[in-house]
Amino acid sequence: MLKNLLYIFAAIGLLSICIQIVQFFIEENRTQSYWNNCEKVEIGMKLNEAREIIGDLKYQYWTQDSKSGEIIIYEKNGELEYSIEYDMIFAGSDNMRLIFDPKTLKITDKFCGE
Repeated sequence: MLKNLLYIFAAIGLLSICIQIVQFFIEENRTQSYWNNCEKVEIGMKLNEAREIIGDLKYQYWTQDSKSGEIIIYEKNGELEYSIEYDMIFAGSDNMRLIFDPKTLKITDKFCGE
């Protein structure tokens, strides 16, 4: 009986590890596609156009920031800088970001990796 219980818990553990690995690859694939599409975004473009090109516009209303960008506000040289930051690719050093003007909602700068 104890041996069967041990096998059940081992199977549950292996199943949960497999599920986590699959979820990691799905999220990494989505993030990699965002990074690849970032190069297509041009300075001066409307924010919604840029998000449509990147591919996260369809997720903006019903998810957390795991599928969509997250709006971050920095204070830089006494001024506020608004950006949408995306998840970092695996073993990356910095997040991809689109910096925009909150009044006109136009892209003013972008960081698509090095």
